[in-house]
Amino acid sequence: MSYFKSAIFFSRLLLAFGVLVANASVYWIGRYISMLYKESRFQEFDGTTIWFLTACFILIVLVLMIFGWILNCKSNFFFNTIIIIATLCAIPHVIFSIIFLLGIFVLPLDILACYLVRWYLRGGAKYQPEVKPALKMKIKLSH
Repeated sequence: MSYFKSAIFFSRLLLAFGVLVANASVYWIGRYISMLYKESRFQEFDGTTIWFLTACFILIVLVLMIFGWILNCKSNFFFNTIIIIATLCAIPHVIFSIIFLLGIFVLPLDILACYLVRWYLRGGAKYQPEVKPALKMKIKLSH
């Protein structure tokens, strides 16, 4: 519980919200997803539908990574596998956004995402909560 009162928690929280607000990255990501949604026809499974579904998957994993980082969670094999898959899915989206010069708007979020991938793959939480000494009690038995 002391972690939620520490400076590490508040600095991570402010950094995450600052990155999401910086350069209106939330607006540009929303616009990108809505554009993909309008172009994809869910009656037929084509390349645009795959592009839309991978973008949604990447954003869900990114939000989970940000929450896990703020709450200082440890990573495990299952979550590391999902992170690697999301990273591989994100590479074409990042290249596409850089080519069309939209990447400048979400650059702080891309940098945070790269840091979070590295943080999770190295094991996650390093913060150790303070351990309080055990309460010692003497019990006297009288016969």
